[in-house]
Amino acid sequence: MLIIFDVDGTLVGGESHDWTSFDQAIAAVLGSAPGAGFFDSLTEITAQAIVEAAIRASHRETGLGLEERIRDEYLRRLGQVHAANPLAFPARSGVTALLRHLGGIPGVTVAIATGDWHSTIALKLAAACIDVGAYPMATSSDARRRSEIIRLAAQRANRSLADAVYVGDGLWDLRACRELGVPFIGTGSRTDRLMAAGAEHIVDVLEIAPFLAALRAASRPVRSVGPY
Repeated sequence: MLIIFDVDGTLVGGESHDWTSFDQAIAAVLGSAPGAGFFDSLTEITAQAIVEAAIRASHRETGLGLEERIRDEYLRRLGQVHAANPLAFPARSGVTALLRHLGGIPGVTVAIATGDWHSTIALKLAAACIDVGAYPMATSSDARRRSEIIRLAAQRANRSLADAVYVGDGLWDLRACRELGVPFIGTGSRTDRLMAAGAEHIVDVLEIAPFLAALRAASRPVRSVGPY
């Protein structure tokens, strides 16, 4: 079995600090933050996709370096937040013990698929003292679409998506899993939204016993999603 984890809001908390830093980085580079309704208009929620949309909304061209400037400014602001408050990006309750436990189960592979960029997610994981060095990982630095990031994480783990379960906290995670035909386990601070959207398997806190129960339930259906 392949268990693919999202990071922000799933393994690592501090979403309010995170989104504030991201919004401020966009405003600092582009001169203003996107207007009301911007996020509701987006069909793809990854760091790369969001900044590309923000650049277009500011009537500028993508692919000319603005994306990298926003990424670097975001990283700088995350570093400032962490320096001011070392607990700003904590590991979510139960996560460290759960990852350790999963690593000891024969036949189970853990991978990471995040809509954040590699450099910025690395800072938050390090701040949370979560070591993912042994796990295959794909980020928004690799692909702009979340479904493609999940596919790439499975590919790097040398496992089929037909053998995967994804764990995330966002409606965008749920949408990507439905697109791929991958079972989904919802967690985080917005599980009410996930349940309202039809998520069948919810674990509010990623502690070992409830997670394993949800994992058994989520992995029962046999789903064929084809090659990577």
